[in-house]
Amino acid sequence: MIETVGLTKIYNQGKKNQVEAITDANLTAESGEITVLVGPSGCGKTTLMSMIGQLLTPTKGKVIVDDENLTAYSDDWKAIFRRNNVGFVFQHINLLPNLNALDNVLVPLLCHDVDPPQYKQTALKLLEKLGLAERASFDVDQLSGGQQQRVAIARALITEPKIIVADEPLTFVDEASAKTITDFFERLKEESKTILISTHATNLAKLADKTYVINDGRLVSSY
Repeated sequence: MIETVGLTKIYNQGKKNQVEAITDANLTAESGEITVLVGPSGCGKTTLMSMIGQLLTPTKGKVIVDDENLTAYSDDWKAIFRRNNVGFVFQHINLLPNLNALDNVLVPLLCHDVDPPQYKQTALKLLEKLGLAERASFDVDQLSGGQQQRVAIARALITEPKIIVADEPLTFVDEASAKTITDFFERLKEESKTILISTHATNLAKLADKTYVINDGRLVSSY
């Protein structure tokens, strides 16, 4: 389980251009459930997701995972935790253009003490589940936006993380890819993963076991 307690992020603190992106955010996300964050662009969803995933250090507050306060540890410790436990699906996809789909999926393994080619079949199975079995050897520029996002989801899962953080995963996808992705997230629940999704998309919001509404950096309601 993930819990945030008073989580706050202030950019440029103490300066004239100070921005309080997230203020006193308290939420919980259970394993085996999908927790969705909804709100307009610029409301702080990405900042909150980045703090939960240990990409950003909060100005104040705590991120607690399975009763362990992650914010109490060093940046090096957090980096190891993130590498071993968190799979990120980024809004802007961030695939490496000089690699094909399969090699992009294998990239996260370069930070682990494993031989990436040994995971080729695992990567191919992930691509198959996401409807991309015939696109594994395609270069990034040969894939549609929806196909690229599905590759990015496979990349996030290759290390078998227990936490999935997906920031607006349907932003650049077509209708067919959106359905494939939403169906895939539903199946991930059965693997007892903790899944956090930020979205504007109603089809993703409908998957939520719990929904938090964010407005101007504050969690204003939940249901």
